[in-house]
Amino acid sequence: MATENSQSHAKKLQADQLARENRLEEARTLYVEICRTDQSDAEAWINLSTISRRLGHFQEAETCAHQAVSLRPVLALSHYALATALYSQGKIEEAIVSFRDTIQSKPEIPRAHYLLGNVMYSKGLLDEALASYRQAVTLQPNFFEALNNLGGLLTSLHLLDEAEKVLRQALAVQPDSPEALTNLACVAEQSGQVDESLTLLQRALRIRPDAVDVLARLAELLERLGRLDEARKYIERGLVLNNTHPVLILAAAKVARNEGRTKDAVTLLEAVDVRGLDHSISAEIQVLLGQLYDRLGEPGRAFPLFVEGKRQLALSTQSGENANHYLKKIESADRYLTKRLAGSVGCEDGATDEDPVFLVGFPRSGTTLLEQVLDSHPSLQALEEKPAVDIMEQVFLDWAGDKEDALAELDPGQIAHLRRVYFAEVARHVKLGRGAKLVDKLPLNIVKVPLIWRVFPHARFILALRHPCDVCLSCFMQSFAVNQAMASFFTLENTAHTYARVMGLWQEFDRMLPLRYHRIRYEDLVGNFEVEIRALLDFLGVGWNDAVLNHVEHAKQRSVINTPSYHQVTRPIYQHAKYRWKQYAKEFDPVMPILRPYIEHFGYTE
Repeated sequence: MATENSQSHAKKLQADQLARENRLEEARTLYVEICRTDQSDAEAWINLSTISRRLGHFQEAETCAHQAVSLRPVLALSHYALATALYSQGKIEEAIVSFRDTIQSKPEIPRAHYLLGNVMYSKGLLDEALASYRQAVTLQPNFFEALNNLGGLLTSLHLLDEAEKVLRQALAVQPDSPEALTNLACVAEQSGQVDESLTLLQRALRIRPDAVDVLARLAELLERLGRLDEARKYIERGLVLNNTHPVLILAAAKVARNEGRTKDAVTLLEAVDVRGLDHSISAEIQVLLGQLYDRLGEPGRAFPLFVEGKRQLALSTQSGENANHYLKKIESADRYLTKRLAGSVGCEDGATDEDPVFLVGFPRSGTTLLEQVLDSHPSLQALEEKPAVDIMEQVFLDWAGDKEDALAELDPGQIAHLRRVYFAEVARHVKLGRGAKLVDKLPLNIVKVPLIWRVFPHARFILALRHPCDVCLSCFMQSFAVNQAMASFFTLENTAHTYARVMGLWQEFDRMLPLRYHRIRYEDLVGNFEVEIRALLDFLGVGWNDAVLNHVEHAKQRSVINTPSYHQVTRPIYQHAKYRWKQYAKEFDPVMPILRPYIEHFGYTE
């Protein structure tokens, strides 16, 4: 028996050496023999599973791993071998169980956490994926794949400071990684550093000229910048390498759309087989195709595409983001709206008539157009959808706890601190010109009006309005980046409920607080632009300036516009979006009872 053990040991050493030399078939042959000789050798079954998986024999790898688990159920590597074999076959739910069994047996295996993170990410369980990637990096700080995936996930969650730090860590490990450079380029783009983003992508392309994903990313960015000729060159170059790449085709369709070649864009997208695509890409393709059919006057073909696109978008975030989460979040938005608050006066210390202007409303009410017009005025400077109010609110909530009169009871020192927090965040995104009045545009800041008013008692509010049905339709027919608020737009019904709750809150705020605000309706703006803008500028106290008539050229000179309207605000004002909802009147029948009170309140007729 001792002789057999010695022979078996020697064969293992030989097989392991063959595996290290990538002579996998020979290594497999030896391990098959070893396992036949001693079927109770769990480690041999683990090694045979690993080699079989590397050879692409995934079912065999799973069978061997099951044998190892049955022999040594407490051995972490048995579960790890089984988990990776299952993962390789796309048996995701079973793989999750085995990865968790691995981690429970031996928490210090970095790759188990990393692969579990990949599985969770593929399921849209982003919080769990984030935790797994972070643990993998904690255990192995130079784990490039985990660093790169963590950085990419942080970017998609808009945690940009941490994402940049992690991705630079990844590049310190692999300085010439196109994947990490591309992820870092996404961070730069979202931070408004468009030139830096382009530089990083071009660097990635020099390293790997045939990187189709990088070509696609470059084309996407250039299309968003309106540099269509350059975008087209990268698209054509990429399609030579892969003529079915969905992101390249999507970028090509957007270029065609921007050039007015709507039917060409439809032809491009209709040729894409969306089956098996990442849910978010499938969603964007189908929503864009729906928009194109809408533009062609075919609502009957457009609406089912919006429905399916939104279904796919919901599948891309199975972490549980849905309308109920946002509705629950804003359910207490008026909890601090007490009688004491309504009777209070904002702190005058440090408060001047130069308090910001807050451009609020429901998304898709024309706020991006208004922002571009106002930013073109030399006395105004716009801040585009940055979380300055969110960060100020979090400081307040940390103080307030469950105390309903917390907002009314803020003292001058606390208000001054909240102002500093707000302007510190603003300074991270824009450098205010001397004498310029800040216009903070983030539509859903409308639910935070009481806090804004308390901290900035001289603030002016611009309330952007649009026919409630058009607003809800427009939200439903966009493939927004998913967050709690945007997850409210997965269905038309949820969109209508969210609209009603948000605009109902505004009615409460308007009734109880002495707000200084100006209402501007999208339909009036596009129908009588100069009259409406003159009235708005008079309200803001800056007076007319002819520069606002050149807002389209002004928008073209800005970097990326981070809203779904980016391709629209660089075109002259158009009328065709007014009362678009009437083409979908049948689809609106179930939600009209929800919306009718607001249609009447804001002076619209159906």
